[in-house]
Amino acid sequence: MRSRTVKVQGLLPVRIQKGIQPMQKQRSYRRFCGLDVGKSTHTLCIIDAQQNTLTPTRSFHNDQRGFQQLLDALQQTGRKHTVLIGMEATGHYWYSLHHTLTQQGYTVTVLNPIQTSRQAKREVRKRKTDKLDAHRIAVLLKNGQYRSALIPGELAMTCRQVTRLRYRLVRQQTRLKQLVQAHLHPVWPEYETLFNDPFSVTSRKLLAQSPVPTDVLQWDQERLQEFLRKASRGRHGPQLAQDIHQAAQQSVGMQRGLPGSRLAIQVLLEQMDNAKPLLQKLQEQIESLAQQVPTYLKTLPGSTTLSVVSLYGEVDPIATFQTPSQLVAFAGLDPQVYQSGQYDAPQRRISKRGSPFLRQTLWLMAHRAVYQDGDLRQVWLRKRAQQKHHLAAVTAVAGKLCHIIWRIMTDQRDYIPAHRPSQP
Repeated sequence: MRSRTVKVQGLLPVRIQKGIQPMQKQRSYRRFCGLDVGKSTHTLCIIDAQQNTLTPTRSFHNDQRGFQQLLDALQQTGRKHTVLIGMEATGHYWYSLHHTLTQQGYTVTVLNPIQTSRQAKREVRKRKTDKLDAHRIAVLLKNGQYRSALIPGELAMTCRQVTRLRYRLVRQQTRLKQLVQAHLHPVWPEYETLFNDPFSVTSRKLLAQSPVPTDVLQWDQERLQEFLRKASRGRHGPQLAQDIHQAAQQSVGMQRGLPGSRLAIQVLLEQMDNAKPLLQKLQEQIESLAQQVPTYLKTLPGSTTLSVVSLYGEVDPIATFQTPSQLVAFAGLDPQVYQSGQYDAPQRRISKRGSPFLRQTLWLMAHRAVYQDGDLRQVWLRKRAQQKHHLAAVTAVAGKLCHIIWRIMTDQRDYIPAHRPSQP
């Protein structure tokens, strides 16, 4: 069997076997249990090596009694080491089921839903039921045509939960800002020209007190000037107060529904303020977790406390990925290829069929790295020299960063750049 050498800039080459390999190495399993995971109920199907159904396909509840029914059915089929169990990584619903089965000593593999979807497409007729899905998973296990999904450990799971929650809260803050603008612009379209950032501290305090122009007109100039001076700690003075008052007088905003717009803006701003202590609490937890993750991750270019913790939570254990390309595909950074006959699509977009949290983390790290002297900046400069857009060049750097991450996490050592930063 031939082998190929994978070279990562700044790192030692690694030999990887090349050839036709099974998706999953088979052991001496004689029973295969497929589990279709749901929110309140799960469905099981158990077959043998000849694909004969041993246990009638049935459902059980997501509670202690239902789990005991599953364990009884598994016990009747044979010894634990002869049974292979598979389930889809459906949201978070598989967590408790996977934990229970592994604690009982069973071998459990978690599948990407894309794998079972491909199995369903092989059938002539389109059919979708929980019983059929459980049977398809069992067949995939029997044939060995599957690849296990990533199962994080204790620390990695904690990192994943904390960083993903922070990402969602930040995204929620962005959505709240959009909603504020959607309610503010119809009644006061001139407001966004008054501040460089409409959501600065001074602007938010003003909107909390006077969200619509008629509210501002009830203030006299001296009172408004004093309010802005205190809110901005002396950075804004009479000129801004005059501009705000004039903008309120000459506003072309609509006059209908002002009470509703006023209430909506105030409620949304209050909700944004309530999220601040939550984000601060998460940030403190992230800084604590950063002290527990491997230190070599902190040597990566473009790394921050948040990115290191998020990265560890998304890719550990790294042994799940046999090659750097698998990590690139897991992040959804692999290019889509579309060819038909003589047609070859001129543009190659990334697939985005992977973890969006990992992809965002890698992209932000790459974006920071291209402004730092080093290997990744050289990659970015080459892509820009090829007339690639800045965003496309950063995406290419993120793919390169995947190879570096795979190498240093596999070797468990610091990243040593090949291009030494120039001395000032």
